[in-house]
Amino acid sequence: MMPTGMIEERAIWIRHFCCLAIFAGTFHSLQFLASVLLWAGTNSAALMAYGLDAIVSAAAALVLATRIPRDWRNRFVAYGYMTAAASSLYLGASTLWLGRWPRTSMLGIVVAAISMLVIPIAGSYMKTLAVELRSQALKSAAIFTFGNSYLSLVLLIAMLMSYAMNLRWGDPLGALVMFPFIAQKGIQILVEEGKHEYVED
Repeated sequence: MMPTGMIEERAIWIRHFCCLAIFAGTFHSLQFLASVLLWAGTNSAALMAYGLDAIVSAAAALVLATRIPRDWRNRFVAYGYMTAAASSLYLGASTLWLGRWPRTSMLGIVVAAISMLVIPIAGSYMKTLAVELRSQALKSAAIFTFGNSYLSLVLLIAMLMSYAMNLRWGDPLGALVMFPFIAQKGIQILVEEGKHEYVED
């Protein structure tokens, strides 16, 4: 049986992780909203692909917040990522094939830049708490959150290519580059579903 002090400390860590998961879910929801609004005005494949990943990530984070310290990974989240990945592939490929270049957007650059600042910080703290709790499921969730910064980097590069360099094909190319990253999330969840053994770094 764990000492009372350790139980209380663990409860504090769990509360912190829950708050971070709710924050991540809210932030991802805002990413989705901003991406959709900007997509409506620019027809940007990269922004829509980014937004689709964000809304699935928001759902995953909120599921995590309600299931701490149990396993958050489930097939519905995995299928959501796979659907977002397929949509990303379609948007990027169809835009390139048809040559319907999107309009440039400075706000898209702002969304990507803010995400690159916020997401790594939240993901790093979530991983620290997961290590303290020795929970592989929470550690995987933290890595997923931290990994979203890669998509933010891809979006930022795509937006800069389109806005600053006037390379309009950079936008749909960004959506295509996002495809394997998003698909990998879904595949990883399906592979790791039900695994609880903690693995040290």
